[in-house]
Amino acid sequence: MMQIDEIDNINQQIIDDDDNAAIIDSDASDIDEEEASPLLSALDDLESRVVTALNEFKSHPGTVGSTATSAGSVKQSIHQELASILRPVVEVSAHTGPSTARALASSYPQNYTIEMCVDEIYTRINSELILPVILESAQSDTIPAKRSASLALFHTLHSEWCKAGSYLDGSTSAPSLAGPYGPGISPGSGHVSAPPFNPAEGQRRNQIKSARRAELLRRWVQSAIPNLTPGTFTNATLDASAAGRGVLSASAALKPCLRYMAERIGSADDAGALRLFLPVMRMIEGVLGRIFLERTRGGESTSMDKKGQVEGDALRSSCIKFLEIVVLCFSKKELPFQAASRMKKDNVANDFSLEDLPPGHPIITRESLEEIGDYAFSTLRGLVLLGGQAAIDPNLLLAAAASSSSGSNFMGGSNPFTPILDILKPAALAFLNFETDAEKAEAAGGDKNAFTLDRANIELDFGLSQKSYSLSINAIQMLATKRPVYFKESSVCLARRAIDPPGTSDNDGVLLSKAAITGIRTHLRSSCLTLLRHFLSVTSGSWEVLADALKQAGMETQADRALKASKQQLNLMKGGRAARNRAAVFYEWDTSADDSRAAKRQRDTDDAQARVRAAKMARGLGSGIQLPTSMVDACELVLLNLDNLPPKRPPVASSKQRKQPIDLDFVVDAVVSNGASLTMEENHWYDRDGGDGWAIEEGEVGEDGRPVLTFKMNSSVLDAGMKIAQGEKVKDTEKAFAEQSKLASSMAFSRVLMSSSNARSSAVADFGKQIAARLALTLEGVKAASEIERSHVMTVEAVESSIKKNAETEEELAGALEFALENPLVSSSLAYDLTPKGLSSDENEVSNAAASTSALAMRILNEAYVCSFNEDKAKYEKCLDLFVSSVVNACDLSNQNPKDNERKRIANAAASSLPHQLGAAPFLTPSSLNLVSSLCDIDEVVKKFSTKTPSQTIAEAAAARTAKAAAEKRATAALLILRDVAFQRDALRGSAVDCAVAIASGRLPASAQIEDKALKLVMNVIFPKNVDCADKVITSAAKELEFATRFAIENHEKIKKANEASARKKEKHGYSSKSALAPQSDEEKQALDRVRKPVVLVMALAVRRPEIIKAIMENGCRDGADVLAKAIRTNMPKLARAAATKHGAAKIAVQVADMASKKEAPLLICFLDNLVTAADKSLPSQELIDACQEIQKARLDADGKPDIRYIMPVVSGIKRVELLKELPDFVKGSDEILKTALHRMSERLGRYSMIFRDEPDPTENTLRGMSSCEQMVYLHQLDFHAIGIPQKRYLDVIRVCLEDDEVFNDRVVQAALDYISGKFLEGESLPLAYMRTIILTCSKHESLHSWICHVLLPRLVEGQVHSDKRQWEGWMRCAKMLENTGDQGISSLEAIEKLPEEQKKMYRAKYPKK
Repeated sequence: MMQIDEIDNINQQIIDDDDNAAIIDSDASDIDEEEASPLLSALDDLESRVVTALNEFKSHPGTVGSTATSAGSVKQSIHQELASILRPVVEVSAHTGPSTARALASSYPQNYTIEMCVDEIYTRINSELILPVILESAQSDTIPAKRSASLALFHTLHSEWCKAGSYLDGSTSAPSLAGPYGPGISPGSGHVSAPPFNPAEGQRRNQIKSARRAELLRRWVQSAIPNLTPGTFTNATLDASAAGRGVLSASAALKPCLRYMAERIGSADDAGALRLFLPVMRMIEGVLGRIFLERTRGGESTSMDKKGQVEGDALRSSCIKFLEIVVLCFSKKELPFQAASRMKKDNVANDFSLEDLPPGHPIITRESLEEIGDYAFSTLRGLVLLGGQAAIDPNLLLAAAASSSSGSNFMGGSNPFTPILDILKPAALAFLNFETDAEKAEAAGGDKNAFTLDRANIELDFGLSQKSYSLSINAIQMLATKRPVYFKESSVCLARRAIDPPGTSDNDGVLLSKAAITGIRTHLRSSCLTLLRHFLSVTSGSWEVLADALKQAGMETQADRALKASKQQLNLMKGGRAARNRAAVFYEWDTSADDSRAAKRQRDTDDAQARVRAAKMARGLGSGIQLPTSMVDACELVLLNLDNLPPKRPPVASSKQRKQPIDLDFVVDAVVSNGASLTMEENHWYDRDGGDGWAIEEGEVGEDGRPVLTFKMNSSVLDAGMKIAQGEKVKDTEKAFAEQSKLASSMAFSRVLMSSSNARSSAVADFGKQIAARLALTLEGVKAASEIERSHVMTVEAVESSIKKNAETEEELAGALEFALENPLVSSSLAYDLTPKGLSSDENEVSNAAASTSALAMRILNEAYVCSFNEDKAKYEKCLDLFVSSVVNACDLSNQNPKDNERKRIANAAASSLPHQLGAAPFLTPSSLNLVSSLCDIDEVVKKFSTKTPSQTIAEAAAARTAKAAAEKRATAALLILRDVAFQRDALRGSAVDCAVAIASGRLPASAQIEDKALKLVMNVIFPKNVDCADKVITSAAKELEFATRFAIENHEKIKKANEASARKKEKHGYSSKSALAPQSDEEKQALDRVRKPVVLVMALAVRRPEIIKAIMENGCRDGADVLAKAIRTNMPKLARAAATKHGAAKIAVQVADMASKKEAPLLICFLDNLVTAADKSLPSQELIDACQEIQKARLDADGKPDIRYIMPVVSGIKRVELLKELPDFVKGSDEILKTALHRMSERLGRYSMIFRDEPDPTENTLRGMSSCEQMVYLHQLDFHAIGIPQKRYLDVIRVCLEDDEVFNDRVVQAALDYISGKFLEGESLPLAYMRTIILTCSKHESLHSWICHVLLPRLVEGQVHSDKRQWEGWMRCAKMLENTGDQGISSLEAIEKLPEEQKKMYRAKYPKK
């Protein structure tokens, strides 16, 4: 909403204006500024999208939705459904947030920096909203599925944040390109040069990136730890499910955490690495506890129970996979005896080894981590060889479980590695004991490959199922190939298990079926074969045990081939380059078949295409070629291709052969026109070079050595042309000649235009456009050729659209439309560069688009301007209107389809070059400026692209933001054009200001943001420029105010009827309007919105030119302009305060009063009333009071007396003794005037409302205003006979006050009655209306019954109220009303009993006791 106090800078040329700043409401300015902040609006929008998704996630029941799926669709699982709900959270967190920050920084560079936007959005959206909420859900949600979704979201966020343009962008190391400060480098984008950047700023950004990465990883680890704790859910199945998801999350988080810790250690940030290391160790401890400590924690027996083993196998499989990752990360890639330079580096980004961990940290050392890795590897070998975990000493398990539960190791140490080793070491040693015994038996037997375990005597804590067994085998095989240090041990382990496979003992049948045993045996053999094929099997010496295992399994042939391949691979690695080139690696099982028929057919096709290309190259024509820039090279190319021309010309529709010989000109035309000149149309008798109409004759050689050339036209052709030009009657042949001439002209013009646009030489292009401009204005009535007809149609449509939008310039645009239809070549030329060509544009085309548009359009305009001197004076104006309409139409088409990159490029180029073109134009017209103003009509576009839906993708949202920003940029360019015209062209200054003011006032359509910019442009740029600009602004604003007044008057009856209907409806339902200035109906609301903007604009100008206030009041008081008057009253407070701040309240009050006529008195009183508001803490100044009293004396009412209404605004500052003199005048007025005056008197005496104040110094009257209690007292004490008012009015005034119980409540009335009764006891007489007021109070305020019965009535008896007959009558009536109230303890009997005996008898005689 456009407000006066929102006037600010529009660009770097716009400065703040202190005068206008006075209009700003100090209490609401900060709020308005926040509401108008683009950054805060973007934050609110992003937060709303995230909160919507999170609320939906939080309220999800955790079960799959019951909605039916469409035919053919697959029903989603609960995890997929929850992931889809959280998808908007991921998009906003990782992509929409950073892209929004970049868009804000680029769109508002004066207000925001990219760092400010990124930091604010990250803090508000991620750090304070998404991460805490997801962490809380992952740790404490009671539904396992939602916990799983929260854990998975951390992994998804980490992956998305690492993508190009996001917070952890790893696509580039350039600080100016890396996200979130840049778009990053997407895969496949190639090399991108980074803009120069300050190294210090780049270092700071890297530090912030590291902190954000640490925050995400730390919360990720923290989310997994609670799920690994036993007893998360009382149900064992749910607990195992949550633990399984926690293990998966820990598996995904381990490597990123280790890589981050390595970076911190490498940067000498030991504390930063340790802060993440400790939670990671707790996480590892939690996972290991779930696999090795479950039996001890759950109190299970040591017997193997098949049902229990099966239920825990899913969790166990996840833990085995995690154990594999631990070994992989906590081990070295290279063998101890090999140098790093000799090993082939594994550059996989997702890998981590101990070589990646820098040395130097006091706690996180390679040796400590390697110890964990060795024990974990031994545990994995034991799982494979034994088919499960060997039984561990229960005492050790209990101690490890106790240390895991307490969070510290059971030995009381502080080493973070100890709890992990307390779990892994017993598990590994339990297996190593059996392995050592078996190896000793092997050595005693003499067979080095014999390895026999007494499985019948081996007790297992748990056994492996087929799934967990396969994962263990895969882990051993992967570690053998990825970590050479474990290759031999892995090979021996798999070979021994292949020799003694599952199924040979009773223990293997607990969890494994026969099919599972067969599958595991096959898996073991294939793993042995894979390792045997690896060259490390030869170097490590493990090939013997692998080959022996395969031979015992009946795979001797395969073992021999694999061993041969491994040896050959090793030889190639050791040999030189020549040996590797001569080597012919051949596997018998990898034979290649003969060429298939499909491959042969493909080769034949490729050969045919190659032959076609060769033929085209030989001819030099084919699909057409462009001649080289060098004339020498071009001639050489043509001459070389002369021999390749076919012996015959291409056939044409007619059987007649062309008479033109095949010479050099013929070939050059064919090459230049891409073969178009070889095509002949049957009805076109002319040739490309002008046909036979012209003949060239060579004369004598001149002094310069060149022959004189003479051009002659065929006489018959000339005669036919003369007849047609003079309008004489022509023959059919001559008529056909005329049509063919126009067609030839059209074709020739099209070729000239297209050649000039495609020319590589700028000089040739400029010359061609100069010729095209001259021809376009010369060839009147010639239709546009098919190649450029689209441009003509676009121009016509543009003018027709402009006529619909600009009703004020309909006559001028109608003439331009007629001109376009009569001169198609002119309209085609003006819109040629604005018409999409359907070709992909490169960077050169984009950069030269503006120049291309400018060159051709300006040529046409200049030619039209020259022609207007001798011919049609309006030709230039029509051409200008056509061109501007085309530019506006191009922008509108781009707004309608933001995905069309070609139209967007054209619109941006046209809008950016339009200010320069119009600045260089000979002169402009008011109609052209109105057309320029229509560029601001983007309200629908802004609303369309600002509306977001949950289903909107990131790309669609980005395209919408880009389109919206481009439209606003083009609209801003239109405002800049109006500014330049107002500053540089005196003749059109008024028209430019009219357009700018019309946009600011809302009469010309524009978006809210553009209206605000137009208002700032008018107020802060044009108005302060000079006196003439200021006068033009005021004149235009007065016009807009007049338009608003007419609008209000024209819609008066319509609004009146709507208000009456709305009032009847509200009355029917018991509703009442809270504010008199609020719209009573929808029609009135729309009308108020329409007239409010010009009112605000004129008021802003009135602060600087107070004489304009006269126009505001004059228009607001016109008959039927009620809506305008309401808008003026609504915005009057800001005008009054701003004018008082700038000019002084007293001065501006007198000045406005002098300008206002009698008819404008209501708005004058409104202005004076708003000079002093209740929000001001200080009393009105004495100068303002004197000014209002002076105005009162000068402006008399109908009776010729000073109008009391003019001092009402300042009565709160007038002394009370003076108010007593004015009080009779207020009483004589209407009830509304009286109530307003009383309210003004007491508005600053709220805490004294129930007090009758006494003068501090009786000799000096200093009290100002009049409290509510004082008002009630003084109204009772009025001498109505003396002031000349009827008694009825005197009584009615008091009644009116009593009815206003919000001001004169029971406590105020009690205080007034109490004060009067006290004075009565002091000897003063009671006012006439006193007892009447008590009776009315009894009826209205039951809360005062007790006080009246027990205090007031006895007090009046004490003062001998019976001495006054009228008051005594009232006392008796009041006592009768309260004698039998029915309320316990409330009765006037006590007061009655205090009456003298005579008065008591008189009372009982009149009111007998019942």
